[in-house]
Amino acid sequence: MRKLGFYILTVCIGFILSATCPYAAENWALGSSGAGSGPYVWGGKIAKHINSNQGDLRISSQATAGFNENVELVVNGEIQIGLQDASVLTKAYNGTGPFAGHAQKRVRALFTVLVAPYHLVTRADANINTIYDLKGKKVNIGLPAQGTRVYNEAFLRAAAIAQSDIKVYEMATGQAFKALQDNVIDASGNLFSLGHGRLLELSANTKVRLVTIPDDVLTQFMKDVGGVIKYVIPQNTYEGQDKTVTTFGGVVMLFARDDLAEESAYMFTKAFWDNLSALNQDKSFRHLNKEQAHIKDLIVPYHPGALKYFKEKAMLD
Repeated sequence: MRKLGFYILTVCIGFILSATCPYAAENWALGSSGAGSGPYVWGGKIAKHINSNQGDLRISSQATAGFNENVELVVNGEIQIGLQDASVLTKAYNGTGPFAGHAQKRVRALFTVLVAPYHLVTRADANINTIYDLKGKKVNIGLPAQGTRVYNEAFLRAAAIAQSDIKVYEMATGQAFKALQDNVIDASGNLFSLGHGRLLELSANTKVRLVTIPDDVLTQFMKDVGGVIKYVIPQNTYEGQDKTVTTFGGVVMLFARDDLAEESAYMFTKAFWDNLSALNQDKSFRHLNKEQAHIKDLIVPYHPGALKYFKEKAMLD
């Protein structure tokens, strides 16, 4: 009888504990890029942000070989979410570019985490007032292996400017600032964050000009590339820049596989965007806003969990 009573007591205690103790959090790995890289740091900051604002998911930033490997890892179910350029995620979904012949139809977009506006920067004394004034000038279009090079080549095609129309220079982004200052080049097209420190420094020491991209060229470019958005650089972002500059923004976004649980994806999206003001305190995400969360014409389908949140908050166009 004592044994029976003890057994019943044990079962009751176990039931009470199971009813009152919280469920174990669901662990997700976020594929970023190589340890120490910018995307790896972004991944860590995003993970910390999500973990601080809910308790059902525990996110950790995982070092990977890069954005393209993230696609493979997510599709194979080795990680739950990953970072990728929206334009490249489109190529993965369509099976083009680096994914030629291997369309990844299971990828699903979650939301934008960063927008890097394209800066077409010239020295003021180079007399480049419109994109068509680039003809005959010394223009840096980036190294062949850079993503920047892909954007520059697509921009030139959309503007109907042949590479033979300009004097092509191939430099890494970091080299372009000194090259502009020293008159080695006349212009450089690069993607970096708004208010980029090196450009702020350059504009303080050298008179520079940011060149607007005309709407017709921008429309053609966005059609050709996909996964980019129209972006307006506010006036006075850089010294001497007294007008707004219309350009495009390269988009970095999070993505998942199509079978990620809808409610989990919803919780993840909600934790990120409901607490955006806290994330905006970090300089990497200072200019991120809710209008950038959803790309209207993205070819890659959005995950239903993310769409549920966007609809709930009237964030869809």
